[in-house]
Amino acid sequence: MRPFSTRVTRIILFLSVLATVLALMAWKMNLGGQIERCVAVLREAGPGPFFTAMAVLPVFGFPLSPFTFAAGPVFGPTMGAGAVVACAILATVANVALSYWVAARALRPLMERLMKWLGYRLPEMPAGAGWEAALLVRIVPGTPFFLQSYLLGLARVPFGIYMVVSTLVPMAYIAGTILAGDALMRGDKGALAAAGVLFALAAFGLHRLRKKLQAARQTRLAAKVENGL
Repeated sequence: MRPFSTRVTRIILFLSVLATVLALMAWKMNLGGQIERCVAVLREAGPGPFFTAMAVLPVFGFPLSPFTFAAGPVFGPTMGAGAVVACAILATVANVALSYWVAARALRPLMERLMKWLGYRLPEMPAGAGWEAALLVRIVPGTPFFLQSYLLGLARVPFGIYMVVSTLVPMAYIAGTILAGDALMRGDKGALAAAGVLFALAAFGLHRLRKKLQAARQTRLAAKVENGL
């Protein structure tokens, strides 16, 4: 039986390669101005269609950031910043849950057949590795949000762990972006400064968490090497 750290490393390597392939596909299909026009239409349609689209469209590769940037300035003056933040977070929760279902229930069986046809098999998530895998995928920058959801769903990270990490990690950035947009519209320098502090705290917290995860992995690898000797 392979060591725990080796299996986790292979899973992360597999997910990274798959993320690169999917990111290249998404880059080639970049729609640019059409995305902006789509968000503009949704803004005009009102908060119901807007936040429903925020929950559904990113499942199919639509970026999440245009929604978070637009929500505060557009709906903050009428709904209140707190209500907009709550709606955006609920939309994100619905999005990550739906993305997991699509990846784990629809895409993984197809990937398993493809890998079997190629003479390989998809790696299984080792017991106890869910938190580490979910946090590493979510906090390491560079991979689009929807691809992160698909990768974790394909790996079948336990759903509860997936939902906790996938909600808490982006929550501060979503809230900060919406509060900043609303503050800019109202010309509220105090609220804008508070949003900046929220961004800074989120960035600092994720940086510290990333360092701790890296240190923990290095400690485990060193222990495995020492035991092997």
